Amino acid sequence: MTEHPYLDTSHISNIAPDRGPSKYFHGRTQILRDFNDFLRLAMEEKTGTIFLIQGAPGAGKTALLYECKKFAEKREWEIAEIDPPALWNLDELLYYLGKEDKVQFTGGSGEIGINAGVKAGVKLNVETNQTRPTILKTLQDGKKPLLLILDEAQSLGIKDIVPSDQKRIINSVLNNIHNGRLRRSVILLAAGLEPSKSAFDDLGISRFRAGCFVELGALGKKAERAVIHDWLMKKGCAKGDPIEWIDAIVQKTHGWPQHITVYGDAAAKQIQKDQGVMTPEGLEIVYQTGRERRKAYYKQRVVGIEGNELICLYEAIAGIEPGTPFGQDLILAPLDKKYGYERAEEIFKKFIGKGLLSPVDTLYSVPIPSMHDWMKSELKRTHERLRQAKVVQNADAHCKSIDPDPEDRNTLKQPTQSKESDIPPKDRGSKFDMER
Repeated sequence: MTEHPYLDTSHISNIAPDRGPSKYFHGRTQILRDFNDFLRLAMEEKTGTIFLIQGAPGAGKTALLYECKKFAEKREWEIAEIDPPALWNLDELLYYLGKEDKVQFTGGSGEIGINAGVKAGVKLNVETNQTRPTILKTLQDGKKPLLLILDEAQSLGIKDIVPSDQKRIINSVLNNIHNGRLRRSVILLAAGLEPSKSAFDDLGISRFRAGCFVELGALGKKAERAVIHDWLMKKGCAKGDPIEWIDAIVQKTHGWPQHITVYGDAAAKQIQKDQGVMTPEGLEIVYQTGRERRKAYYKQRVVGIEGNELICLYEAIAGIEPGTPFGQDLILAPLDKKYGYERAEEIFKKFIGKGLLSPVDTLYSVPIPSMHDWMKSELKRTHERLRQAKVVQNADAHCKSIDPDPEDRNTLKQPTQSKESDIPPKDRGSKFDMER
């Protein structure tokens, strides 16, 4: 963290709890109500579906998964947090369901008829003369309703992540869950970045039930203030009315859960240091800490994107006010001109996947106003660095044309000397004597 010369920030760690379950959760009321209602409906009708939460990095997807999970726990559902291979690989599914210690074989007494992948160190309970179940049969079996939780669902769209010989299996599994055909209540609760819905589209899930597809954005103002209030009062043990600090912090967080967490965490630690007192100097330290953490978050978003691609994006949005939606052609046009249309589309999708752009109905926007401002400042800084580099380059070229490098001077051709001048003075004299 960059330190201000007049502010001591050493008591505030760079580590902030900005991933996983939210320490203080407020808002998302309608989403949670819809999910809880579907849990009830699924139990009553023995049906199921895919419930997808999609949003940019830092929107609070993982925290929302955790809150949904708590509703299922209260209703006594069986819960398994899975990775993508569990949707096409039986051994993976059994592992996440906690059933990997019982492997079934076919054949005669004691005869092994198939290969089985088993986690290392597991004690085998071998049952012979039984057929190995399929994934669908495994999902159907069970006395309790089943909730499968898949985070980072956009990984389903990675090229070749699903082996070619397994695509039929995952298509069948997803289709049966999505349409409630398993004769058991099974819900796949998934969350991921913007390409997640496209990944499901490619796997045959083109339409979600009403209320079962969520595009996650900023928190509402009431929920945002409630979360910050909890950080100040519950974690920081602030004394007095925190309204002034809350008003100040919301100007920096813009309802974005990741920002709320890093500013709230910094504020709580500063208040603790000041023994519960909220001082103007302490608020300045919170500003500085939050700003540095926010900048680090934005830098993570652009890792893996080429500099010239970013310049195209930054230049395109430079004249747009933060929070204002725009058409995709604003970004695609300069990319198309530089890279061609096919590559331009790939780069555009990469911007969305990284959370630099977010859909707004039929338009797009930079999802966080402060990130939009940061992009503009990065563009200005980049142009200034390029200008300085050009000045230095031109100056170097000018100097070389006037005064070559010392190494070059020694290689310059010297003026041709007379034969006499080629003879050392001592020898020169004796030659003249001989001629005389």
